[in-house]
Amino acid sequence: MQKKYTTVNAQVRGRILLIAAIAIAVSICSLQLFVASARSRNEKLTVTPNFLGRSLSLADTIEFTLDRPLSPDEGTLAVIIAETDVTNLFSVSGRSLTYKPNSPLLPAGENKVTVYLVSPGNSWTAVADFQIRLEGAADVDAGQTSNIDPPSASPLENADRIKYEFTPTVAINMKGQNQTLTVPVETAPERDPYGDVDGQASLQLKVSKRGWTLNNKFDFVGVGFQKNALRFSELQDEAPKIDLSSYLIELSKDRFSLKLGHVSFGSNRHLINSFSSRGLTLTVPVGKKNELSFIAANGTSIVGYDNFLGLSRREHSVVGLTFAREFFEKEPGLLRLEVTGMRGSLLPLTDFNQQAVNDAESNIGLGFRVIGSALKHRLRYEAGFSSSRFHNPSDPEVEQGNTLTPAVTNTRNARYAEVTFDFLDGLKVWNDRTLKVSGIFRHEEIDPLFRSTAASSQADRRQNQFEVSAILGDLNFAYSTLGGDDNLAEIASILRSVTRRNNFVFGVALSTFFTPAKPRIWLPRFSYSHDRTHQYGSAFPTGGLFTNPSQIPDQMSTSSAIAAQWQISEKLNFGYRYSHVFQDNMQTGRELADFESSVSGFSVGTNAFQSLGLSFEVTRELQRAFEQPRLDRTFRVGTQVTWQTPFLRNSILSANVSTTVAGDAAYLNKNRNVEFDLQWAYKLVFGKEKFKKLEAQFFIRYSNRYGDTFDRINIIRGYTKSQGFNAGITFNIF
Repeated sequence: MQKKYTTVNAQVRGRILLIAAIAIAVSICSLQLFVASARSRNEKLTVTPNFLGRSLSLADTIEFTLDRPLSPDEGTLAVIIAETDVTNLFSVSGRSLTYKPNSPLLPAGENKVTVYLVSPGNSWTAVADFQIRLEGAADVDAGQTSNIDPPSASPLENADRIKYEFTPTVAINMKGQNQTLTVPVETAPERDPYGDVDGQASLQLKVSKRGWTLNNKFDFVGVGFQKNALRFSELQDEAPKIDLSSYLIELSKDRFSLKLGHVSFGSNRHLINSFSSRGLTLTVPVGKKNELSFIAANGTSIVGYDNFLGLSRREHSVVGLTFAREFFEKEPGLLRLEVTGMRGSLLPLTDFNQQAVNDAESNIGLGFRVIGSALKHRLRYEAGFSSSRFHNPSDPEVEQGNTLTPAVTNTRNARYAEVTFDFLDGLKVWNDRTLKVSGIFRHEEIDPLFRSTAASSQADRRQNQFEVSAILGDLNFAYSTLGGDDNLAEIASILRSVTRRNNFVFGVALSTFFTPAKPRIWLPRFSYSHDRTHQYGSAFPTGGLFTNPSQIPDQMSTSSAIAAQWQISEKLNFGYRYSHVFQDNMQTGRELADFESSVSGFSVGTNAFQSLGLSFEVTRELQRAFEQPRLDRTFRVGTQVTWQTPFLRNSILSANVSTTVAGDAAYLNKNRNVEFDLQWAYKLVFGKEKFKKLEAQFFIRYSNRYGDTFDRINIIRGYTKSQGFNAGITFNIF
């Protein structure tokens, strides 16, 4: 009991320290922002016009000069002349605002000029007032109006206006099926016949004022059949038929962002990487180059109305904090540093898409990530390091009264690096064809027993990869080599597996490669790929469960594929493809356990008429097992017809027919399947305006299936047959 009490106190202290650190960091950021804003406000801005003491004609240039540059944190300037906002007519260059009229649009006579400072929050402050005299009459024809509309309210009143946009979306889907024939009866569907009404709804509301934006989006799902409920796997018959699938409430202004609902966080590959769940995230800018991001969310993805905020279970949650700095403000991505800390805790709970979590687990981690580029972005790099302290607490449900060896809390590391360099970029070769050659090196190493609750990664692995690629017009080429191994701790009783892989890809559009202006229709678009993978055990483990050399794997796999596509015209195309795979088992005692397969296919497509499309495909597949030995063959023929009926707009009639024959070369087994589908779909739209628009999509489908199986060894023959109708209609409202 004392040990458990001490552990709980340690966890509480850890949470208090983490919350205190976050509060201190946010306070420091807010203080820095306040000091920076106060410093800018204390430096008074002085505006000097070019018309002091003299009059201007309607065609003269008006210019304002500032005594110092305006920082982005202070905002922008606005110019009001005679109660008309003419800011868009001024061009900004350095510390000058210049107006060069193409036509005399300003009113003649004595006019008041006011220069405003508009903050990022859309707060207007007058910084200078002048009187300007414009001589001459405006050269505007009778009946012609100026393109400058006088404001209906003052700038301050316009800034206070609230803008909103409401967008609802409702979709109702009604479908049903009647299985008219099923042989044998045991293969009939569970529900026959049936009719269901399902639906989805989305409500979006956007409100903006003074630079602030509030976005709200709620998505709902409704079903007519209980087993189709969103949380049926979790709640069974208690699952509501109309449920909340997701929602997001976001408050933002410039770089500040606060999100509540289904959020995503993290870019550290091994610690917390695009972790998505229900909770909240907060991003606070710290000056011009820095920002802080925070997340508190449920430990796994959830749906429904329960645990609406995603923060009701502390023992089943993820908390993270990231500090990011852009070292070069004017060139984002030139050098960026991210430092991330997180704490995760998971309970063995089921959720809507996962039946079980094996046991409780928790971790505390720290990591950093560096992204940058150099040499005018020809050199790009990314690197990251993570350290995670992982713990498996005892779980009575797992132990079930047995005495188990407790899991040891451990701290493990993971790292990765990627470097990309463009050796050639934009090198002109011939006929305006440019050549680009790039190389990529990737390294990744994850310690044994490394684990994070907010990222998925395979522990105990080291991998290095090099890739080179080239693009020359319509020709592309890529080659990569990869080497990896495991058992990084070099434990003698554990097998060390080694992987070596080489891959080659080549593609070219021969029809346009040599003559881009005049494509050769008899030349195809050609592609070829080859992959070779060797996986083997590097040594015989000692002191473990390995007792025979035949237990040590050693396998070589090679695969090749070619494809060619001819585009004869807009109405006719041909295609051919072939692939071959060979698996060579070199394991001691299993030298004959090899496999080989090949697939070849030919296809043709035509649009003989504008509304009629036809496609045809023939495929042949061979599979050979050398150890038995056995050769299986499969032959398939299929065709598809699509007709956009001219007598009824937005109406499509489609049909699919295919037959497949399979069996072995010794004629011991034989299978034959025939499939036929016929469908008519129709789309109807009422209205065009928002809240007055209704879209309906209707379909009716007929399907027919036949299967025949014959086994000569066991003298078994059987067949299946089914046919039925199903139909549905979907309404999209708004």
